Amino acid sequence: MAGNEKKPTISDIARKAGVSIATVSRVLRGSDYPVKSEVRERVTEIARQMEYKPNIFSQMLRGSSSREIGIVAPSITNPFYAQLISAAEQECLKRGYIPFICSSMGEPQLEMNHLDMLEDRCVAGILLSSMGQGEGIVKRLNELRIPIMLFDQTLDSYEGDGILFDFYQGAYLSTEYLIQCGHRDIVFCSGPINRYSRRAMYEGYKQALKDYNLGISKKKLIGAISEPDTYGEGEYQLGKALGQMLLERDYLPDAIVTINDITAIGVINHLYSEGVQVPHDISIMGFDDISICEMVTPPLSTIHQPAFDTGKLAAKYLLDKIEGQITEPVRITTKPVLVERKSVRKIHRKVRR
Repeated sequence: MAGNEKKPTISDIARKAGVSIATVSRVLRGSDYPVKSEVRERVTEIARQMEYKPNIFSQMLRGSSSREIGIVAPSITNPFYAQLISAAEQECLKRGYIPFICSSMGEPQLEMNHLDMLEDRCVAGILLSSMGQGEGIVKRLNELRIPIMLFDQTLDSYEGDGILFDFYQGAYLSTEYLIQCGHRDIVFCSGPINRYSRRAMYEGYKQALKDYNLGISKKKLIGAISEPDTYGEGEYQLGKALGQMLLERDYLPDAIVTINDITAIGVINHLYSEGVQVPHDISIMGFDDISICEMVTPPLSTIHQPAFDTGKLAAKYLLDKIEGQITEPVRITTKPVLVERKSVRKIHRKVRR
């Protein structure tokens, strides 16, 4: 092979052999995972013909000797995920493991690519906050012969290990708090409701309205069809877009429930630029309780999601599984806590317009 030619990868071999990247990885690393003999021979021969040279560092990390932990999250710019990752990273380093951090930028396909790459590196385990949708990602996770621990986000129909969060109850508490403060016309502001957390939040919001005998209609869902490309910063732009959608209604609602704090701050800032004051004209609830909530004006009322504890617990239990300290399934759901600040106006029903 000429020195300036691109070195072949397992993706190239998989494409030529007509098999998955996972299959090529298993064959080349000598895994005992069942692969048909003819497939194993075809992959081996193609790798030889292409003069494939495995990554030496990955070879050093094979099997039980690996000390790398893959951490895949939707964003490294959103303060919530930054805290989640930081806690997991600290736990890994404390126990002698090397965190390998990947941002999926909210893209399900990029997330799948990261999983393929981490399997190719033969990491010891994977911590995953998944943006995946449908059965494809669940099937892929079930195929991986690497310990996996979901954290924060879960997946419909996935029954593997996870340190998760009760998004349903969080949105229920958020909506109930607005109702108890005297608000009746409450809308739900979100990007596309295409992942588990948002669906759970929307259901919790609707259930709270139902329990308090308030009307539920599609008009109370203010939702963007798509989101800006840059996940994290894009959530702020999403909030501004949702703020504009609120202003295009015939009248402003009493209050809104949002999907996260960054989006809520985007809504607040856009409304302020158009002369709408929070909470005087409209009340807003965030979700996550990132540190910036206390720094904005007004300080943001929100739902506390224990990012640091979630990241630490997820890493701890994953490493415990890798080291054989525990064998039983791990499925822990952390609970939301309401945090009252200044973005919600407490009103009396008789003084409402």
